[in-house]
Parts: sequence; C-alpha cells; structure tokens
Amino acid sequence: MNAFVGVLCAFIGSITWYKQDILKHTYILNSPILFSIALILLGGIIILSNATNIISIFTGSKWITNIDTINYIEIFTVFLLIYLGTGMYILASYFHLTIKNWTFIKALILAIPLVLIEYQFSLRGNYLANTILKMNAIQITLVTMMFYLINAWLLNFFFLKQPVIWWREVSAFILICCAFLIIFYDRVK
Repeated sequence: MNAFVGVLCAFIGSITWYKQDILKHTYILNSPILFSIALILLGGIIILSNATNIISIFTGSKWITNIDTINYIEIFTVFLLIYLGTGMYILASYFHLTIKNWTFIKALILAIPLVLIEYQFSLRGNYLANTILKMNAIQITLVTMMFYLINAWLLNFFFLKQPVIWWREVSAFILICCAFLIIFYDRVK
C-alpha cells in the first residue's frame, strides 16, 4: 500500500510540474513547482523506504540475509535498481538540455530531485549487488557504465536528437560489454 502511495505522490508531482511548465508556460520556480518537487521527492522516499518489503513480497523472504544461492529475481531486482539509478542520473544531468533559455539555477532545481531519487536507487542497488550478488566495486562500476550508456542513448534518441556517429558508440558499448565479460569470467565459466 505504501508503494502505491509513493507512486501516486510522484505521479501527482509530475503532473503538477507538467501543468506549470507546459500549459502555463512558466519555467521559473514558483510555489506549485516547489510543491511538485516535494511530492516527487516524497514519492521516491516512500517507494524506496519500502523496497525491502516489496522485495520480500516477490521472494517470500526478508531477502537481506545470508543467502547462498542467487536466483534470477534477485539478479533482476539488483540490476533494475542500478538501471533506474542510472536513468535518473542521466535525466538529471542532461534532460535540461532540451529546454531553451534555462539558467544554472533552473537546471539545478530540475536536477536535485532526480539526483536524490537516483541516489536512493543506486545506493540500494550497489549495496545489494555487493552483499547479495557478491560483486566488487569494479564489477558494479562496469554494470553501471553499461546502463549509463544505454540510458544516454535512449535520452539522445527520444529527446535530445543530437547527431551521433553510431559505429563509434556501438563500438564503445561492445568494448564495455567485453570488459564486463572479462571481469565476470570466473562466474560464467
């Protein structure tokens, strides 16, 4: 139930912000936008404060215990948390480039809620990757880099639409995947 309330708060905050920006053509900080930011932050905090309970519903256990076997739902959940964190980071860092006449303060106001949500996802994902999946910092960093690149591609393709030399980006992604396979070699053999 709390997760639903968190999603509802984030959704209402997003819609309120959208109405201020798009429908009223106001891009400056005002009380409805501050209210939107507060609702989005509250939604993210509520959702993530109940992440352990949500995970226990799907796995049937408290999940953060000494687990010898790793099943696919745990791998998926940990990677999803890291992926969502990288998505929030990419949005916080680059989405403001789509909006004209933005100042640093306006970009910062947009970025701070996203970075806080990113931090929540990334912290939990990195912690669980280390404790549950037994990944070290280098392995977690490579997984994170792969997700950063995927999310940056998606943002550029759908929103930024900046020119890209695709063979270069695909080559870089292949090299990151090769590094991923090399660093996880002992687990896949």
